Amino acid sequence: MQQSHPASLSARRILVAVVPPVLAAAAVLATYLSFRDRLPDRMAVHIGGGGNADGFSGQGAFLATALGVLVGDGVLFGALAHWIRTAPGVQRVLAVIGGSVAVLTGWLIVAVLLANTDVADASSVTLPGTQAALAFAATAVYAAVGWLICGKAEEAETVAGPSAGAERLPLADSETAGWTRVAGSRVLPVTGTLVVAVGLVVGLTTGWVPALPLLITGAPMALLTGARVTADRRGITVTPSLTPWPRLNVPLQRIAEAGHRTVNPMRDFGGWGYRARPGASGIVLRSGDAISARLTTGSEFVVTVDDAATAAALLNTLADRERRTAAGG
Repeated sequence: MQQSHPASLSARRILVAVVPPVLAAAAVLATYLSFRDRLPDRMAVHIGGGGNADGFSGQGAFLATALGVLVGDGVLFGALAHWIRTAPGVQRVLAVIGGSVAVLTGWLIVAVLLANTDVADASSVTLPGTQAALAFAATAVYAAVGWLICGKAEEAETVAGPSAGAERLPLADSETAGWTRVAGSRVLPVTGTLVVAVGLVVGLTTGWVPALPLLITGAPMALLTGARVTADRRGITVTPSLTPWPRLNVPLQRIAEAGHRTVNPMRDFGGWGYRARPGASGIVLRSGDAISARLTTGSEFVVTVDDAATAAALLNTLADRERRTAAGG
């Protein structure tokens, strides 16, 4: 079977992310125009857990918000799918997520419009549980179909680890040392705040169920303003600046050799935060210098931080010492 060209697959993934928001926005607009004269001026826009309306809005505000959310979904995930086209695995996942969110959101918005049709009092509007079930079923079907349309993600060669001639930091056998720095991030707090804001808008307009993934994703990102990176006898330890957990540790026993290199979050890992791709993983908070540890498994672990060369040299010295001790030398 003839394989698709990488550029063709990339274009497919972008369409998987962009087409559903466009179609969903068109469906919402068509439904609104068809039933506008039968909708109350004060619409029920949020159905509570008991199935009854507990949030209301004017027609114009509801339509503007709904279309804004759907168009924003298409722009956001379409742009992300384009920017990370060099990381096809991540591109595939993001494309399917973006398209699936649009299917779920669009279905529920149309359901809310239909539920408001021909009602005299918006407070009496209810939304049958079957609508939510159908929305999630449609979302699952699209996710499966979109995953197949995206095609198999053929990853490029994994990024090479540090060179064989990595530097060592001179230490006597009786000496020990530690290195620590705080690595900051500007992208994650801003992105997290925007994602939370979108989640709140979705929750207030279409319901908290479709908003939950946005809130769960955005809240940790908004709080991740930076991380403390430490290199010492425990290996590499990364801890969020604002909380003592979650803590990530790569012990010396797992480090074959350490070096440093320049990392671009989007090009190399498809985004910021804790990232993983075939052959590489790490904490990527910004572009620039990063500790690059080649692990005993053959994979690479990176942490973006200033003065990574000093940390890598210390890790090499301590890892050499650890191996000598384990060998009884």
